[in-house]
Amino acid sequence: MNVGLALLLGTLAVAVLADLHARRIPNLLVLSGLVSGVIFHGLTTSTEGILGPSSQAITVSFALAGIAVGFAALLPLYALRAMGAGDVKLMMMVGAFLGPLQTLGVVVLTFAAGGVLAIGMALWQRSFAQLVLNLRFILTTSAVRAAGGESPRFEPLQQTAGRMPYAVAIAAGTLLQLYLVRSGGWALS
Repeated sequence: MNVGLALLLGTLAVAVLADLHARRIPNLLVLSGLVSGVIFHGLTTSTEGILGPSSQAITVSFALAGIAVGFAALLPLYALRAMGAGDVKLMMMVGAFLGPLQTLGVVVLTFAAGGVLAIGMALWQRSFAQLVLNLRFILTTSAVRAAGGESPRFEPLQQTAGRMPYAVAIAAGTLLQLYLVRSGGWALS
C-alpha cells in the first residue's frame, strides 16, 4: 500500500470515529492530514500519486488545487448551516491527497452517500416524516421566492430531523472514488 494512501485512510478513519463519538472532527487531525498530503506530493516522484502512476505531474500545486476544490465544493453548505466547518476541512484534507479532479469525484459521491445516510438515519430515528416535511418546506419556499424574482434562501428549520455525522459520508465517498478509479470504472483525468 502506498504511504500516502495509508495516511489518507488512517486520517479518515480517525475522523469518522471522532465524528461518531463526539460529533466533532478535531482541527489538529485535519491540519496534520492537510500537511501530510502536501508533503507527500512534495516528496513523491512527479507522476506517482495516491492512485499509482499518473499521466499528469503530481506536485504541491496539485495538492493545493485539491484543497481549493474541497473548500469551494462544501463552503456553500457550511454557509447555509447544512454542514459543519469540520466537514469542510475534512474534504479539504481529502483534496490535499487526491488533487482537484479526483476530489470533485469524491464530492459527487459524498453527496450521494450523504443522501443515503440521511434517509437511513431518518428511518432509524423514526424521523422520516419530519425529513419529508422539511424537504417539502425548503422546496416550496425556494420555488415561491424564485417565482417572485428573488434568489432562493435557506432559512434554519424550526425542527430538524436530526444531526448527521457527515465524516461517514465523506469517508464513504472517498472510498468509493478510490475503488472506482482503481478498478478503472470511473476516472476523472
